[in-house]
Amino acid sequence: MQGIRATISDEILSSRYRFMVHNKGTILSYFDLGQIKTVAKVLATLEADSFSLHYPFSFADLHLQAYPEISAVYNTLDFAQQCQVLDSAIEYGKKGICKALIAIDYQSGFTTILALGKTQEDLMQRALSYIGDPLVQTLIDESSEKELLELLQNIRPFLQQAEHSDKRYACHSIACSEEFFLSHLFSILLDVPFTVAWGLERDSQGRFIPTYLMGENG
Repeated sequence: MQGIRATISDEILSSRYRFMVHNKGTILSYFDLGQIKTVAKVLATLEADSFSLHYPFSFADLHLQAYPEISAVYNTLDFAQQCQVLDSAIEYGKKGICKALIAIDYQSGFTTILALGKTQEDLMQRALSYIGDPLVQTLIDESSEKELLELLQNIRPFLQQAEHSDKRYACHSIACSEEFFLSHLFSILLDVPFTVAWGLERDSQGRFIPTYLMGENG
């Protein structure tokens, strides 16, 4: 029972953290892609228990002396914004392409984003956390968002069992732009606008497979 309580507590704390930090606005309003890449490279040289990762306000003074323009902007940000920049830059600096995990109801055509990441493991773990997030659950209106609620409920077994489709539902990891990735990486994805490009390849059920996710600005 203590383990279950700890898990629930951790989920609530994680949800609160994401809400407070990652819904303040896109980091691309602070830095451009090139600058985020620079921050990511600097972060890649640090140990996981680095002082500045625990106390983000120290990051610029300790590690960005060679990049005065980036340092100056970083030091104007509040604490939550600094956390957002470091969190996002760490993920952006991982190897691989930017991906989105989407869930599809092929019967109704309804599609939603479950997670963003660069590895399949991250995508699956984040999607499960997202579906079980207490905050996300409270934001879904059962009467007006029935399609969304049913899709999330029915896609959970695929994520837990690593089976990605049945006759009606499926989830696919597809590429997305770097801008979209950085703008929405840890945000609540329920209302994020997007469109999906479809390829000519079909899955085992004979349905077309999505190939790319685009935000409202491409």
